[in-house]
Amino acid sequence: MKKLGFMALIGVLTLALLAPGLSGAADKPEKIYVAAIGDFSGPYAPVVGSHKPGAEDAWKYINANMGGIQGVSVEPLLRDTGGKVALGLSQYNELINMKPRPLFIDTSLTPLGEALRPRYNEDDILGIQAGAAVSIYPVGNSYAYYCLYPEGLAINIKWYKEHIWKEKRPLRVGLITWDTSYGRAIMVPEFYEYLKTIGVEMAGEPQVFGIRDVEVSTQLMKLRQAKADVLIANNTAGGALAIQKGAKEMGWNIPQLNMGIEEGTLSLDPAIFNGCYAARSIKSWHHTDDPAIKKLSAIMDEYGRGPRDKSYFYFIGWQNALVQHKVLNDVVQKHGWGGLSTKNIKEALNSLKDYRPMDLTSITYSADRPIPRAVQQNEVVNGKLTPRSDWLEVPNMKPAK
Repeated sequence: MKKLGFMALIGVLTLALLAPGLSGAADKPEKIYVAAIGDFSGPYAPVVGSHKPGAEDAWKYINANMGGIQGVSVEPLLRDTGGKVALGLSQYNELINMKPRPLFIDTSLTPLGEALRPRYNEDDILGIQAGAAVSIYPVGNSYAYYCLYPEGLAINIKWYKEHIWKEKRPLRVGLITWDTSYGRAIMVPEFYEYLKTIGVEMAGEPQVFGIRDVEVSTQLMKLRQAKADVLIANNTAGGALAIQKGAKEMGWNIPQLNMGIEEGTLSLDPAIFNGCYAARSIKSWHHTDDPAIKKLSAIMDEYGRGPRDKSYFYFIGWQNALVQHKVLNDVVQKHGWGGLSTKNIKEALNSLKDYRPMDLTSITYSADRPIPRAVQQNEVVNGKLTPRSDWLEVPNMKPAK
């Protein structure tokens, strides 16, 4: 009987050691990989290019100061598309066939995100990318690092109407944006319907222009004739600048409401954007008194980064890394090293509720809405982004189909 009891005890211990969450050190990987594909040198580079140093610095800091993932260091694999979708697809194919392959392959190029959304599902891999509905919906393995573009623009307009607009008649908005997947991401039925619900009218027909165009006077003239009170856009860098310069050259003093008005864009001509508004999903380098910005600025100085790296997507590099650090640690703690599956990582992502990585932003994900919901309204004052609100919740513009 004693022998049988001893054997039973051995069996119980063996099963316990093999159970998820208690896998042995032999299962521990030597290194974990995550990847990001973006336009670090092409037309989006003035804004998106800083994603690369942001990701590099974030994982360097996480590995050195936060223990990596349960003591395992993480290496970011960063690929530059130069703005070319075909090259990005080739880079994705290279990354997906690595052994071991990355646990995430993020993108910061909207047309590439649109192309990769079904591939993520087919290849059973996760990606965090921009807030374009075509890149996220139907729900699968794509997550956004900020709200949908029309959601952010909608709350920007609503805030402007409630706090700045003084006329008794309805506010009229003139839409002018890039003729790209990114630019057109705001031109969806849910956005137009929302404007009606808050009593805002469209001024004339939406206007579009090419990503490399610097002359947009024809489009602006049509919106001026339609008596637009504000201009709304979904572009950044040279696109936002072309709109503002064109309006000024026409003698038209009109504000632009655009999520893409960020530090890199403002560096092109700070003063010309005074009086414009941007709803941001993350704090700004211009918020110099904020403790989170002070901390990140000190890390940048320590790591030898310069002023050109201080744009929006440096934050995105950090945000994605901190989110991934959080969920990968949670999965390993719950399921063990053998549990680092897409299914388990998605479960951890969908459990994030008002998660504030380094207190830079607020992130909530769910299975049916894998998109953050919080933004902060900013006005450009003396060429700097100045916060005008606390965190605001954007409306849900999940596509009907």
